[in-house]
Parts: sequence; structure tokens; C-alpha cells
Amino acid sequence: MVEVFGLLFLYFSVSRYKSFWFDKANEPGEITYLALGDSAAQGIGASSPMRGYVGLIANRIENQSGKKVRIVNLSVTGAKMSDYLKYQAPEIKKYKADVVTIEIGANDVAKFDEDAYRSDFKKVMATLPKGTYVSNMPLFNSRPGSTKSAQEASKIIEEGLKSRPDLIFVDLQKQTQENQSIFGFAPDLFHPNNLSYKNWADAFWVKIKAINL
Repeated sequence: MVEVFGLLFLYFSVSRYKSFWFDKANEPGEITYLALGDSAAQGIGASSPMRGYVGLIANRIENQSGKKVRIVNLSVTGAKMSDYLKYQAPEIKKYKADVVTIEIGANDVAKFDEDAYRSDFKKVMATLPKGTYVSNMPLFNSRPGSTKSAQEASKIIEEGLKSRPDLIFVDLQKQTQENQSIFGFAPDLFHPNNLSYKNWADAFWVKIKAINL
């Protein structure tokens, strides 16, 4: 029964959250925050889109800067790196973003291929604007069969970023590992919930808070 409820929760959230972010992008702001990635950037699993890590980061930027933030969230639920390259990357140049974040590659971990992952991530890096905050993979503690692959993927990301010193590494894996909780999951027992998304926001915020906006 729990699994059925979780799947329904996920199903109905996807279209609702997508519509929310579409409308949100039309709201004006003095600072433009561009979010890239997959369902986590959409906030799937949180009680509302703004309780996901993207919304939390935007609120923190507003509180720190005293300026209104316009959120352009191009992320897509279920996106793999190949999907990002096809649909999100071409849109980046349309926006003059002050802050850019990306977490991508989690959906590539399920059928992990080291060479393909490294190749795709290299292509992803080539599309990212200078100063983009790039995370590695979160801890896959609800999917123990994928934990090792997620760790290997994180190593590829961190190593790859050495070739782009203008990008900013965010150690999401370390943050989620140090703050893991059995109470940190959405009803589908996979996506983060409000509690865990705060940890995700904290991982990015460690780096973002240092900039002057």
C-alpha cells in the first residue's frame, strides 16, 4: 500500500511541479537563478516545489542579498545526461543568469557504464557557463544496489571538474552521507523529502553564500 501511495504521489507531483516552475520563470526579479537537472531540481518529493533545494536556495539568496530572485528552472523529471544535453543545454544561452546550479547524472546510475558516464559528463561540462555550481551524486542509501555506482559516478564528476576550474564543485555526496536519516525520504521511498532537501540546499549554499549578489 505504501508503495502504491508513493507512486501516486510521484505521478501527480510531476505535472503540477512542472507547471509551477513554468509560471515562476515569468515572474520578474533582480537576480536570475537558473536551475538545471532532473526531478530533484524540480523538487519532487517535497511538500511543495519551493520546499525543494532550488526553492530553498532562491529564498536564501533573497534573504542574503535583499533582492528579488527570478527562478528559471529548466530541469526535467527523469532526465539523464543525454536528455539534459538535448533539451536543457540549448536553452541556457537564452538567459543571463547570476547563479546557475546543476545536479545531473543520478538517472544514469541505474545502468552505470563508467566510460559512457565519463563521456557524457564531459559533454555536460562543455555546456555550462563559468561559475556554475556542479554537484556530485547524493548518497543512494535507499537503493543500496546503486550505492557503489553512485560513488564511482561522483569520482568521475570530481575528476572531470579539474579540467574546468571555472566551475564550482558541490560535494552533495558528503553532505547527504553525513546527514542521512530514515525520515529523509518522500512517500516513494526514493526522492528526498523536505528534511533531505534542506541538506541538499545546505551543500550548495556552502559555496553560493560566498558570492556578492
